[in-house]
Amino acid sequence: MDRRTPGPFRFGAVFLVIAMALAGISSLSAFELNLNGMSRSLPDEVTLRGLCYLVPTDLGYEQGLALSELLPPLIDAWKLECLHGKTTRLWQDETLAERLKGFFLIPSEKGTWDFYADGTRHKDLRSLSIHGDRAEEGELEVWLSWEGVPELKTELERWSMLSGAKIRAVDVPDTRAKFLATLRGGGRPPDLVMIQSDNLADFLSAQALQPLDRIETGELSAKGKEAFRIGERLWALPFYFDSQLVFYNTRLVPEAPRDDWTLDDLERIADSVAAKGRTPLSWNLYSAYWLLSFASGFGKASISDPDGGVRPDDPGTKRALAWMLDMIKSGRIAALERDAMMARFASGEIGMILSGSYSIPEFERIGLPFAVAPYPRVVSTGRPVAPLLDFKGFAMSRSSRSPVSAQRLLEHLSGIGAQQRFAAALSKIPANEKAWEAARGSNRYHRQLSRSAEIGLVIPPGPGYATYKNIMWKMLRFIFSGVMEPDKALAEARRLIDANLRMK
Repeated sequence: MDRRTPGPFRFGAVFLVIAMALAGISSLSAFELNLNGMSRSLPDEVTLRGLCYLVPTDLGYEQGLALSELLPPLIDAWKLECLHGKTTRLWQDETLAERLKGFFLIPSEKGTWDFYADGTRHKDLRSLSIHGDRAEEGELEVWLSWEGVPELKTELERWSMLSGAKIRAVDVPDTRAKFLATLRGGGRPPDLVMIQSDNLADFLSAQALQPLDRIETGELSAKGKEAFRIGERLWALPFYFDSQLVFYNTRLVPEAPRDDWTLDDLERIADSVAAKGRTPLSWNLYSAYWLLSFASGFGKASISDPDGGVRPDDPGTKRALAWMLDMIKSGRIAALERDAMMARFASGEIGMILSGSYSIPEFERIGLPFAVAPYPRVVSTGRPVAPLLDFKGFAMSRSSRSPVSAQRLLEHLSGIGAQQRFAAALSKIPANEKAWEAARGSNRYHRQLSRSAEIGLVIPPGPGYATYKNIMWKMLRFIFSGVMEPDKALAEARRLIDANLRMK
């Protein structure tokens, strides 16, 4: 049984209420929280319950709140006492500070709170007393980028108000370029920086980051950790990811594709759209970001070769290109760059497009009649066209002046609460698998996105992918414009990629 109350998370105004409650304007909460014998200020009962989100318990998923959210960043903790009813429960171990994010406060229907820890529910909570070392560190600086910066700033504000830690959040359009320029200029980099997986190699070349293997990541997506792992070390914690999908206009494609649909089905649907006088299908064929998915479906074994490069002339890629050229010749595909494709899809001129899940909020905002489907399967190989999974994450600067606070913030951002709130607001797929499971009842695209995540390929973190993508951008234009034969263009791409690898 799940005691869920699904619905949209509201950002912004709630934090004024938190601030007022912590300032003592509101009534007392139902339990006491003490740190080293000193009482912690808590929001009032109504506000505290309003801060809750779905957490995993013995009853499935219930509204609750991680204990770590109500505490300052701790270097370590060695004792936790829980008084519930007339009984006291004691925890004492060396990993206690790291485990507090998995201890949950659960509001009960009778106005009291339960404490859920280590799989056991302790009813009628009276007080929690923690003993540990508080981190006395300065202000944290965090660089943010990509979609959802306002929502991320609100999330950081929430953590700051509840924990007492100070944070300076900065919107940086290109975190990689600014971070590396700051290092070259002798400036102070941020404590935490938001990165994407294919930028990781540049950060490591500059010796800019510290590994994060010490942080417990059991709830995080294995593919997300793969996206930020180089040399057997984890260099960033995955935060969210987008996946490629088939978007279709439900007025032109009224029947949803079967879950096990194939490229043959895609072609039949394209023909039905063409019969209505509309462009059947489009995506940016000039970008290798989309080519790799089809190459995998047609038999490409993996994105990266053992030497770190991405081979452009393998049989799977050749078969994928042959299929695309045939689709163009038959009039089923229009090769359009992103802006033109999106405009024509929005106006109802195109039946189906390939885009990322990041397009969902915008299409919903403007009221498009659309639905999504995971990529189809290639009949001849039995393999799915594999969407690329574009992970964003947070890394810690090697020179962070507040490493404990930075780690606790990383743990918070990778936790089930922060991931639920951000993913729900932006239609992202959270890297925390429990947060994604909690969204099953409230995200209407959950099934399609889950399938895409299952069959998807991680964009590799090494430098080979960026080299491949840049070189193939030109070669694909030559191929689709008819300037070069596919085999000659791919052979030239192979020569350029190999030469680039030898230079590194």
